[in-house]
Formats: sequence, C-alpha cells, structure tokens
Amino acid sequence: MKRLFVIVLLLSAVVLNMAGKSTKTMFAADRIFAVGDELVVANRAAKQLAKLSADASQIVKTLNLATPATDLALLPSGDMWVACEGNMGWLYLVDGERFAVRRKVASGATPSAVEYLAASGSLWVAQRFAGELWEVDAATGEKRSVVKVGREPVDMVSFGDDAYLLVANNMPEMAATEECVAAQLDVVDVASHKVVERIILPNGSTDVKAVAKDAEGDYAYVTHLLSRYQLPTSQLDRGWMVTNALSIIDLRKKQLLTTVLLDTPQRGAANPWGVCVTPDNGEVVVAAAGSQEVVLIDREALHARITRAQAGEKVTPSLDGWENIPNDAGFLYGIRDFVSTKGKGVRSVVAVKDKIYATNYYTGQIAVISGKERNVQLQSLGTSLSSTTVGRGDMYFHDATLCYQMWQSCATCHPNDGRVDGLNWDLMNDGMGNPKNTKSLLLSHQTAPCMVTGIRANAETAVRSGVRYILFAAGVDEKVYQAMDEYLKAQKPLPSPYLVKGKFSAAARRGKKIFDRSCAECHSGKYYSDFGQYDVAWTEGADKGRKMDVTHLNECWRTAPYLYDGRSVTIQEMLKVHGPHGDVTESELNDLAEYVLSL
Repeated sequence: MKRLFVIVLLLSAVVLNMAGKSTKTMFAADRIFAVGDELVVANRAAKQLAKLSADASQIVKTLNLATPATDLALLPSGDMWVACEGNMGWLYLVDGERFAVRRKVASGATPSAVEYLAASGSLWVAQRFAGELWEVDAATGEKRSVVKVGREPVDMVSFGDDAYLLVANNMPEMAATEECVAAQLDVVDVASHKVVERIILPNGSTDVKAVAKDAEGDYAYVTHLLSRYQLPTSQLDRGWMVTNALSIIDLRKKQLLTTVLLDTPQRGAANPWGVCVTPDNGEVVVAAAGSQEVVLIDREALHARITRAQAGEKVTPSLDGWENIPNDAGFLYGIRDFVSTKGKGVRSVVAVKDKIYATNYYTGQIAVISGKERNVQLQSLGTSLSSTTVGRGDMYFHDATLCYQMWQSCATCHPNDGRVDGLNWDLMNDGMGNPKNTKSLLLSHQTAPCMVTGIRANAETAVRSGVRYILFAAGVDEKVYQAMDEYLKAQKPLPSPYLVKGKFSAAARRGKKIFDRSCAECHSGKYYSDFGQYDVAWTEGADKGRKMDVTHLNECWRTAPYLYDGRSVTIQEMLKVHGPHGDVTESELNDLAEYVLSL
C-alpha cells in the first residue's frame, strides 16, 4: 500500500557504482510516499528505482527498469509492485529485500497508479490513457478484470476496509460548452467491479493531481485547480482567473463534503500537486508546485470550521453561506501555514514521524521540514534539472512566481507538459465574449500560426504574450522566454493508445482511405495541416464568419473536447460537424475516427 513506503519520483539521481563511489547525475523529484524511515526513489531519466539513506542525503541502491516508474505498492511479503509508464507500460514485481526484479509483466496505456488491497489480496492498476482500472493477480501481475473509469485516472486510494477505491481522474470529460465543466472522481466497488458513484468536483475543476486519506479512512483530500473560466481574462486579483483548491470527500457517504481554497485573498498557492496526511492525523499537507511552498492545514480545525459553517455560522468574515466555501479565499485563515521549500517545483510531500519531506523537482533537492518552527533542511542529491536550457524552460513554464500575485503558471491552462485543460477561455487577444477551447502547445513551434484563429504569427509570440497578458508579468528576461521555447520544442507526441502493437488497426486502415479522400487536402503533410485559415460553416456568435486555423492532428487522441469552442466530446461528434463530404455511413465515420485517434 502507498502509505507503507517513501518513494520519490526523479528524473535523475545520485547513482552509486558497485564500489560504493557516487557519481552525480540529474535529480528531479516528482512523487513521494512513506513508511517508517526508509526512502525509495524512482529515477525517471535513468529509468531506475533507488533506495535513499535514512537522512535522504544519498542513494544506496539502484534498480534499472525498462521505462520510468510512476508508482509503487507494497505487498505483505515486503515485495513491491512497480508501475512503469509507456503506451504499453510495465509492471515489475521487485524483491523488497534484495531490491531485484522477480517478474516483469506488460501493462496497459500508461500505468499511473497502483494499489494493493489487503482485504481481497488484489492489485489494482490505473491505466491513464485508456481510462481503465485493471485488477491484476498480486502474485503474477496477470490481468483479471477491467473497469472503465473517467478521463485520465492518475491516483487512487482504498477505503471502507478495502471494499472501495476512490479514483482521481485528471481531466473533465464533457463538452466545454456545458453549464458545468469539471473533473470527476469515481467510486469503484471492488467486489462487483463497477463504478457505483461519480463525484463531480465544483465547476471549473481540472488538472486533478493526487488524493490522500486520513488514518481512519473517513475522509479523502484531492488536489486540483478551480478555474473561473466563465469570466473574461482581464485581471488576476483575488483569483479572478484561477484558484487553487483542495476538495474534501466524505468517504462514509461517498460524496463531496466541500472544497476549500489554498490561496489567500492577496495571492495564490499555485498548482497544487501532491497531498498527504500526517501520521497523527494532525495536518493535511499539500505541495504547491507553482508557488514553491508546502501548505500545512490544521486538520482538526479545518473539519471543526466546516461543521460550524454547515450549521450556518459565519466562521470567517468573508464567508457568505455554506455553499460559498469554494469561493472564500479567507476560509483557511489562521489554520494554515505556508512553508517555502527553498527550491523550485515542489511536487510531492510525505510525512514520516515528525518530519515532512518535500521534493524540489527542478532544483535537485529534498526539503526536510521539522519542528513547530517549520525548520527546512535541504538535501541536494544531484545535478538540478534547471542546469539545462530545456530543464529551465520546463521550470519557468510551471513557475507561478513569474505571475502577478502567484495565482497561476503557464501550466495552469496547459497542464501535463503543455497539453489542454478542457475549458473555454475568453482571452482578450480577439475581443470579448467569444471564449475558445484551450489548445495543446505540442508542436506549436513547428505549426505556426498559433491560437485557434491564427492570431499569433508564431509560438514565440504566443509564449511572450501569454506571460505578459495572462500571467500579468512585466520585465521578464528574454532568456526565460527562450528557455520556455526550447522546452516546448522538445515535447514529442506520445504514441496513441489506439495503435495495435505500434501499428494502425484494421479499422484505422479503412479510415485512412476515407481521410485521404476527404480530409487530406487541408490536413496534409507531417503535421496533418497546411497551416492555412479558412471560412467554415459551423462558427457561431461573435466568431461567426471568422476564419479558423487548420490545426495539426498529432496526438489529438488526448486533446478532447474538439472544435474551437469544445462543443464535441468525441472525434465522432466532431466529424459530424466538420467531417467528410458526401454520404458516409456510421461505420465509415467510426473507421475515420479510429484513424484520426491513432495519429
């Protein structure tokens, strides 16, 4: 189980050779889980697991893997199952004592989380890009059953004596034109292998990162963004565009209790990432990756304040009714501390005994927080990711300290390495009152012009305009922009999960013939675009008659919803609006969709 081991996900780490001598390589900490005093590291760039010394100052053992690790679950025997990403990922059974591989098993589309359930002896794996949970044999890793869940499951916890799983899905999965657009959590009944409850988060909730539960299993805590996407992007004060949230799930009732803002009225706690509860149940701890700090919330005081608010008490001067807690940036006043980790990119936290370990992803450090005074000691374990141009660009892209009042970063609207948030935003670059769906920045530098209407001549201009007019940042050094350009240029399309052993399926091959006949005139070449802008018949409102950019189609399997206003949830729906000319049967439309989703 996750709480049994400390795991820090790293892009690289200090690697010890057989003689015990160390050579420092790149270190970029991503995730962390805990038991006792032992630390286990997943070295992302080197595709390794590594054990840290008790004080987290060095690596003492390493284990090579085929692909980067994403999660780990401990078995009663002391062995562990390790999930490794890839569009056909892997599961490794690792001998906990010898730190050696016992078994390697092919898994699904990007395994993102793994959970062992002691009550049933079953192992569950979230397949992120397939939107599935797999139950696998805990001894062999062989698949037993599949449960369909929401869009991009990224984390899960068990509860109810292991009878249920709470699954955190990263992205909204409805049309961006719906009245409510938000990510959802799934409650899976382990015995029946069914989703028995869907818990929708508040309107605007997206980029769900992590979930943790208290020691009794009464409540779960979920980190995510809470975007105010229905407002024009004309200011940032008091979280006008985006707030940063922690949703509290009542596990006994299987429902959302409420959502609290991690921010203050004066500034944001940007890009909440990892979350944990201290062993004594005293605090909820959140990694605020964008504002470079750890947020520590008095858990008992939090729940007491919620209970009083439910009873109608005005628990803070700014609270106007129980239902408005998700809009009250003063709700945590007096029961929350901010602690700087003295580095960049704190993505994960774990509490072990009386210490909190926080991982500085970009600066190659673990911050150890201890005592009532919140003393911070840094352990540097290798060369920082920020030592490279691409690494610095990655850091700046995710850094909300560039932003006015630290409300957001570039990754707020373009999470997951520059992809999409599933929302429509009313940007000021083409007038007011005509919101448009967030585009992926993948290949944006190679497929100019940029934005849905091609209003930016190239991605370089779009990057600089975004920082100036969305982050409201002034005086940013040109070297920051250049590094962000290099980071975005370095992003590569992931292989589609619709491929079969890396090749088009029979349906996709049939669909390609239709595509070549009906779509390839505009969607041509390496990026399936002729880079032009054209009048289309389906624009509406303030955009009626406006020319639209021919977007590239690479990796469109992960960029729903579709069309400039996100009205189409699926490619099939999109093709019925903007699809092949002439008579096409439903079967042929499905084949065409299969091909497009395979690109």
